[in-house]
Amino acid sequence: MSLPLPVGCLIDECNVGPLPVERRLPPVQNDFGGFDASAPVAFDLNPVAAHTLAGRDLLQVPEADRNSEITRFQAKVRLFVADGGQAPDVVTYRGRRWRIVRVDDYLLQGGVFIADGALEDLQAIP
Repeated sequence: MSLPLPVGCLIDECNVGPLPVERRLPPVQNDFGGFDASAPVAFDLNPVAAHTLAGRDLLQVPEADRNSEITRFQAKVRLFVADGGQAPDVVTYRGRRWRIVRVDDYLLQGGVFIADGALEDLQAIP
């Protein structure tokens, strides 16, 4: 049996980073029993490869029905989707904000995480 090919080196060759990422931690309980949003944590994602989804890949993403632009990010660091009270990570790529909607863990099969981001800030056409 052969070991999986480490594809993490391809991310280094196709690096478009560093890309700024905004992560919000789960809400914290205040003194009155309510929950307050935590302050965003910012960090840079580097190395990272990115490309726009098209064809069959685009059809498999449920958000493609509501959003015309989906970008796939391959990184060695895990990005997070909205889950259990945690807000999704937001990646800034080419001056626009992409909300992470799906993450696949290929850490053992090649050393990468594959995350799909939906365009968050739609630009109006004049």
